[in-house]
Amino acid sequence: MESRRRGFTLIELLVVIAIIAVLIALLLPAVQSAREAARRAQCVNNLKQIALAMHNYHDTNGSFPPQAINNLGYNGTWFGWTQAILPHMENSPLYNSCNFSLNIFGPANNPTVYLAMVGSYLCPSDDSQKIYQERWWTTITDLGGIHNGSPLNYITSWGDMKTGSIFDYLSGEGTAFTWGCGNTFRGLFGECSNGAVTNIAKCIDGTSNTFLAGENSPNLNGGLTWANPDANAGTTVVPLNWLTNLKDGQREPNGDLCEANGAILVTADHVRCYRNYTYNFAFKSFHPGGANFALADGSVRFIKQTINARVYNSLASRAGGEVISADQL
Repeated sequence: MESRRRGFTLIELLVVIAIIAVLIALLLPAVQSAREAARRAQCVNNLKQIALAMHNYHDTNGSFPPQAINNLGYNGTWFGWTQAILPHMENSPLYNSCNFSLNIFGPANNPTVYLAMVGSYLCPSDDSQKIYQERWWTTITDLGGIHNGSPLNYITSWGDMKTGSIFDYLSGEGTAFTWGCGNTFRGLFGECSNGAVTNIAKCIDGTSNTFLAGENSPNLNGGLTWANPDANAGTTVVPLNWLTNLKDGQREPNGDLCEANGAILVTADHVRCYRNYTYNFAFKSFHPGGANFALADGSVRFIKQTINARVYNSLASRAGGEVISADQL
């Protein structure tokens, strides 16, 4: 007697397909989470390299590098920390290609510097590994000019400085509004101060309680390049991960238009425009829930974006006298 071969019924096949679809749906978030964990680990490693390079520079020169070499009139070469620590990151060839006799502003002066990609300056969680063709403020005489530039994902801590934003009331700067010029910056780095520098001895609040550097994104800051020290610092007055993702010509929910002519903005409105210095001079990342920071002792910590604003500002000042406990972070 011939045996009958039994196959799957349509219902059974559909059930199997449904089960596979559910398993895939359950596995995808886990895979994405594992990938983000790996990317975040690489980002932590990048910041660790930057912190160690800063400390090696400190050991050699007795201070951390300057944020930028310029004065109150914004005159100077503008070379800064991103160039200064290159030899301490095993990147002496790129350092040697810098023409320190010329102003860093302007790709024509230092074309290699503007277009070179520095892997340790890029966070893998951000889509930033490309040459940007819409960077502004690349020459001091052409503040609205648009040029090409290589990106940067890490900035130094300017302190809890005012920027003219709606959050300035959180600053410990007082009534003055200085942009940190004239050596008034409250963090470990500041510009328009004739290349003023700080060292560990000036970190009165403690090296384990003071930010050295943290994250930002060239996709959230229209002037951020590793060659341009003017955009390579941030204040903690603006909340962590405050989104400034709107590009030229786009409108905010309240109708504010992000300028379409490439000019920089310094205004309390336009709160989401990526060319507004008032809000993009801050710490931002594409990591869910917070950002990585290097502290002055060389360690790296992930700071949640739900951190209390006062505590967040306290971590930026080097000598504010604030007391911070571990359970506040």
